[in-house]
Amino acid sequence: MHAATLPILMNVAVAALFAVSYLSISIVYPQHKAFLWFAASFGAAMLTPIAQLAQAYTGWTLLFGPVIYLAFATCLLLMVPALASFYRRPIPWRTVAVLAGATLFSGLLVQLVERGTPVYVVLYLLPFMLSTAICVLVVLRDSPRQPRDLLIAGMFGLLFLHLPLKAVLALREHTGPHQPNYMDSAFAVVSQIGTGTLMVATGLLLLINAILAVIGETRAEAETDLLSGVLNRRGFEARAARVLSQDRRAGWMAALLLIDIDHFKRVNDTYGHAAGDRAIRWFAQLLEHTMPQSAVIGRLGGEEFAVLLDRTTRETAWLQAEAIRQATVSHGEGEVASMTVSIGVADVRAGEVLHAAQERADAALYAAKRAGRNQVCLAPEEAGNVVPLRRAGDY
Repeated sequence: MHAATLPILMNVAVAALFAVSYLSISIVYPQHKAFLWFAASFGAAMLTPIAQLAQAYTGWTLLFGPVIYLAFATCLLLMVPALASFYRRPIPWRTVAVLAGATLFSGLLVQLVERGTPVYVVLYLLPFMLSTAICVLVVLRDSPRQPRDLLIAGMFGLLFLHLPLKAVLALREHTGPHQPNYMDSAFAVVSQIGTGTLMVATGLLLLINAILAVIGETRAEAETDLLSGVLNRRGFEARAARVLSQDRRAGWMAALLLIDIDHFKRVNDTYGHAAGDRAIRWFAQLLEHTMPQSAVIGRLGGEEFAVLLDRTTRETAWLQAEAIRQATVSHGEGEVASMTVSIGVADVRAGEVLHAAQERADAALYAAKRAGRNQVCLAPEEAGNVVPLRRAGDY
């Protein structure tokens, strides 16, 4: 058995494992085309060590030599559309086409050059180095550049750098994939282990990123209200709890608005449920356009919405609520029925959990309803009666 057989077999197994993993994820999440690209890339990577073994044990260099070259080049080439698709950016097809052309052109030229020479090695490695360099650029351009994205870019950078290093060592040792002594050389063992380790590390980082992305999207879907597009009750409470925890550590104030569309049943009964759905969607969009970007907005159910405002005093929160109320009264959307809202406002006290603040905001909301609706009521700082704060003539 050749000295490099075992590490090559390990590379086959690892590449197959990654290919199957990505293929399995793509079956469960068919909307994510990036996983199919990754599966195809590692499938091509698996062909390279298989062809190396076949060449070593059959001696058919003319048949398996081009397969070794094209399989690894295809593996790295497919990483470009895979990464662009993963980061939800258009695939750079022109760049892919140029890389494919460079691969074929370099492959043809390398047949005309004496094997083992520096020119041969440069032509042989050129497509690999171009593809890994483009992968680095795609990650840096398209990703949000979180630490794990930068790690992926770094791994492709290491893949890029290790290629010329291998070439220098191969020329120095007078060996390489093109030499008959390659499979029994110490260089082959080190080369297969080194490249395999880098590919495994890159594959693991990509797989971890893929799993995190899927988990994040699944969580977002579970916490989003399908009709309105804002958070549902579960999502609102979870997000609000995290924001309040951050505000508490920083010593910031927060306030909670509970909003109810007045007489919403009449909208459904008079105009139909489709009109009611349009009203819900319109009001959710109003909140998103009116409230600060840091606000946590949720639909708690039916016609009831909630907004958590961080770094906000109760007085500022009341002004925000008034802006919502007046915008609702004065809206001129032809397809959306006229409506008003009642709003309860409560500050979130130091050390207070969301549920406690929600009870006080809820009491203020019902006070607004009892006062005739189309009101904004502010929960008192101390125990006492809640007083509507809408001024006469505001609408």
